Amino acid sequence: MNVTILDLPQQIALAKKNIENAGYSDRISGYGVDLLTAEQLPGEADIWWMSQFLDCFSEEQVVHILKLIGKSMKPDAQVCIMEVFWDRQPFEAGALSLNASSLYFTCMANGNSRFYHSRVLYDCLRKAGFYVQQDIDNLGLGHTLLICKRLPECFL
Repeated sequence: MNVTILDLPQQIALAKKNIENAGYSDRISGYGVDLLTAEQLPGEADIWWMSQFLDCFSEEQVVHILKLIGKSMKPDAQVCIMEVFWDRQPFEAGALSLNASSLYFTCMANGNSRFYHSRVLYDCLRKAGFYVQQDIDNLGLGHTLLICKRLPECFL
């Protein structure tokens, strides 16, 4: 099995050093890309994995990124999204903490970052031509895994 990491070029340069030092250069490669400006991505993947990544972007940017992936992926591929949603926390304090963290990230990071309500991400997925095949809550400390597929009509 081979893994291709997509990230900003400067992050890929750092990752390549660590991958080489760990002895995995024959199994892991990197593809430097800005997902907000790219027009195409490598399309060999069977699984597109994003972990606590989409919460770094505005809703419009999330839809853009998902459409880019959808345009690049094989018809039988899946998109797996691991996120923390404030509405799915097992304890009220967790939901309050995520909303407070969202305020920090929005003000201090890029003006877009926030932990979303799950309905918001579901809406972004729908707008980008995906549906959620499986939805698994309470992984780890309040994480949710969404396993998504491209709507068949979006491959026409």
